[in-house]
Amino acid sequence: MNDLILLAALLRGPAYGYALKKTAGLIFGSRAMHSNVVYPSLKKFMQNGWVEQGTAQGDRGQPRKQYRITAAGRKYLLEQLGTFGDQDAEEDGAFLFRVALFDALPKHKSQAIVAARKSFLTSRASQLSILRNSTQPRSFGAVAFDRVQALVEDELRWIHKLENQLETNKGDLKCTQLLTRRATVLPS
Repeated sequence: MNDLILLAALLRGPAYGYALKKTAGLIFGSRAMHSNVVYPSLKKFMQNGWVEQGTAQGDRGQPRKQYRITAAGRKYLLEQLGTFGDQDAEEDGAFLFRVALFDALPKHKSQAIVAARKSFLTSRASQLSILRNSTQPRSFGAVAFDRVQALVEDELRWIHKLENQLETNKGDLKCTQLLTRRATVLPS
């Protein structure tokens, strides 16, 4: 997931490693991603041809490394976004991250992702109901189950709205700028 988030952060344009750390942290809803995750990933991306590195003049005139995603990197990112297994369907972050990038995916891929998440949530709601029925009616366990069940039901309602949006949309949503944009050439 870290790799996908870092690559997606580069879709907006070239960025410094520090900015990528901050953006990734924002996406995760936490502090900046650790350097021990970001820089080895960027090195791997460059080895795979997904990212190019250049230098740009920093605020104080010092040279700074800047990274940009390549066409091969965009292709890899889109392939990975469209891959959504059972484990991904169980993870809120993996699902929401993909929803945020639905504009870049073909409609059928987006629909499959929504269907997988809906299936997981429906199964979870059923299991929660069974567990809830086995707790004492006025216990804190019941209060906790009620809260989790309400969150699942709320997300299922939201997913129904997503399904309607995907269904009523004429053709595939595509962010053509994202898919075809010629990234600015990095200074060397």
